[in-house]
Amino acid sequence: MAFSKSFLPLLVMLLLACSVQAQLVPDFYKSTCPRLQRIVRSATKEAIDKDPIMGAAMLRLFFHDCFVTGCDASVLLDDTPTSVGEKGSPANFNSLRGFEVIDYIKARVEAACPATVSCADILALAARHSVSVLHGPRWQMPLGRRDARTAASQFEAIANLPPADMEVPGLIVIFASKGLDAKDMVALSGAHTIGETRCGVYRSRIYNDKNVDPNFAAIRKNNCPPFGDDNKWTPLDLQTPTRFDNKYYRNLLGGRGILHSDQALYGGGQLDSLVKLYSANNSAFFDDFALAMTKMGNISPLTGANGEIRLNCRKPN
Repeated sequence: MAFSKSFLPLLVMLLLACSVQAQLVPDFYKSTCPRLQRIVRSATKEAIDKDPIMGAAMLRLFFHDCFVTGCDASVLLDDTPTSVGEKGSPANFNSLRGFEVIDYIKARVEAACPATVSCADILALAARHSVSVLHGPRWQMPLGRRDARTAASQFEAIANLPPADMEVPGLIVIFASKGLDAKDMVALSGAHTIGETRCGVYRSRIYNDKNVDPNFAAIRKNNCPPFGDDNKWTPLDLQTPTRFDNKYYRNLLGGRGILHSDQALYGGGQLDSLVKLYSANNSAFFDDFALAMTKMGNISPLTGANGEIRLNCRKPN
């Protein structure tokens, strides 16, 4: 197709405009919902004050959302009689929590700014504010995401979420497929300094792994028998389970990582230097975690005219 010389500059301007429109920016809602940050932080803090585990739940929801089909709030969509999505997949079922917290935050935001802020951005901000409320780093979260109209499949969730027994090479491949490097992976793994896990997830680690501190394993076995109690929850970090800090990495140095995939990051391999750095330097961990979270939040977002602004995070409009 031939274009006139006068049309080409216009075409270039339109393409540049589309490119700019697709960018996520921290002040995306500056004029349309100026109180957004205060509303989300207040509601998030309220939820964490009631149940400190909700901070980790928000962070986990955001990770599981972004890693499957991008940061599009598809993980929040309920199953329907005709559609079974990622929320009920083996990687998420009886594992993800806090959906009602997102519902509450969304209701607060809708009351102030109707049909304006996406569930994807609310989830991103809830994760960001959860970390800061629990004494972790603060960073500017780029915004402007829109919501998926359909959930990802259960197969997509299984294929894209790293299991707790995965080794480093497999972890690196999965993270690299999302545009995240090994440094991002080690920093993001530090999110396991807060929250809980289930007996069925870490049982093999404490009963079968050789690189586990025996005293640590004995303590953990008190809450996780060889058989049964698969859904019994326990803190990932016994020392400071509701404080975002670098204890996670110190635990790895002593063979006290509760998940096999956590302990795999340290023990004579290529990632040892990063684990040692973060265990000794909390500021370095905070800085790299914030950068990695920003990168993760940019995984395949829907922007511009793509997707929608859901009025109810659990179902498409």
